[in-house]
Amino acid sequence: MFNSVSDAKKIISVLQNSLIREDECTDTEVYSLIDALNQIFEIIVAVNKRDEVLTAGEITATGEQGLLLTDHLIDKLIMLNISQHKHAIEQVALVIANWVIKHNGQLVNIQSVVDGLAYIANAIDDKVSLLQLSVFLNQVAHACQDDIQYDLDNADPSRPWRTLNMNRGIVATRTHDPEIMQTVFVELIKAIPLDAPVFFKEGLSEMLRQNYPEPVRELIQLFYDKTQSPVLH
Repeated sequence: MFNSVSDAKKIISVLQNSLIREDECTDTEVYSLIDALNQIFEIIVAVNKRDEVLTAGEITATGEQGLLLTDHLIDKLIMLNISQHKHAIEQVALVIANWVIKHNGQLVNIQSVVDGLAYIANAIDDKVSLLQLSVFLNQVAHACQDDIQYDLDNADPSRPWRTLNMNRGIVATRTHDPEIMQTVFVELIKAIPLDAPVFFKEGLSEMLRQNYPEPVRELIQLFYDKTQSPVLH
């Protein structure tokens, strides 16, 4: 599901060739960002081949730079009205994030990662893919730097940390696996305590509209009851 580094390099190469061939972009900054991403790929390949050894802090810094480049590239293409490449670049961000996680680094910025995961979640429906996605969503959440997990800017409903965790809950529910759901729901309450009640309220409404298995509905009901404010008499 999450492409290899060679696939990510191919995505960027195809993007560059498309921009040149179709004469979609003459902005030199776009090509500078692409060149910088290719340099990140060179580091990643060297580490994967054990030609270069990086500390966890250096892995974090490399990943941060790579994800900042994907963010800037997406923003730039949107500004130039050629945003049809957005989802492809987000898949590159997922490759970088996966590499950071596998090498015990931390994720410092997750906007493109969260958007890429949301796109995948909307595109898949089979149980195996949902289970794989649920695992990776959890890995991303656990790898986020403390500043993200502290969620101090919790008034913004569009913040990536909230979106990530809401999607964790949705994908876990779609697996119909009570054990996975239980684990994610407990973490959800800790990760976004002010938003979790909304998630379970909306989830309960969804259970009533859709034909979910009874164990799934019971678990949603249980967590809904846990997170609702007590009624004063």
